[in-house]
Amino acid sequence: MTGNLEIAYAPIRASLLAGGFTAPDDGGWSAEFIAAHIAINNDRIADVAEAVVRGEEVAYDNGPSIDEDELSRFAEGAGGVVGLAEEIRRSAARLEDAYDALGERTVTSIDVLIRDGEDIAYDGPMHIGTFVEVNATQHLDLHYEQLTSLHGPWLAEPPDEFDTYQLILLDRAPHPPDLNESDRESLQLEHLGHFAKLRAAGYLMVSGPVDGDDGIARISIYRASSVAEARILAEDDPAVRAGRLEVRAMSWVTAKNALARH
Repeated sequence: MTGNLEIAYAPIRASLLAGGFTAPDDGGWSAEFIAAHIAINNDRIADVAEAVVRGEEVAYDNGPSIDEDELSRFAEGAGGVVGLAEEIRRSAARLEDAYDALGERTVTSIDVLIRDGEDIAYDGPMHIGTFVEVNATQHLDLHYEQLTSLHGPWLAEPPDEFDTYQLILLDRAPHPPDLNESDRESLQLEHLGHFAKLRAAGYLMVSGPVDGDDGIARISIYRASSVAEARILAEDDPAVRAGRLEVRAMSWVTAKNALARH
């Protein structure tokens, strides 16, 4: 699960950081209480997982994570929804570390007691690994739905004005020429020099290599007179002319001055 558990909380953190919540109209939890519950629950499950790693007998009870006095204290200590978003990130990272440390102990059974208000939602044994996974899926989905109900759907009108750029994708050629190390180093210097020249000329807005994709090697944003002109400029790249990269060119439209704001 390394790298997957923590990022599962990204949509909740984005909602908290964006804000715009209303008070619940059904007597339910506020956005602050929902976020505090998630963070406290992550920490309590991490406590249990860490105890399992140490070989201790341990059980889980969600009582403290639904106690409204505790939720209020935690939310106040975090400093509101922005601080709570960070607490969720921190606690999710801790929980992921605890899960990874379990190793073969993920199948260790623990007693789990989960209350839903005055009702008992679950009372029985559960593998600790399964418990962590359910917490980051079903439990998280439930509270994300609660959270988003407090601000409704995010809607936005299209911008009144646009800027048009050219998006250049440099793909790795399927059959690049075989170069020795010296020639590769020289070509790389010329390749980077091409971008420096286009920046100096005012054609290149931003450019950088891509990590994690087998096809695309680099993405660049040009400000030329047309896609055709941007393509010609991109094809003048020594690495393209040498047959190591191939060019894809297209228009890219943003809200007016969007790049200037970042």
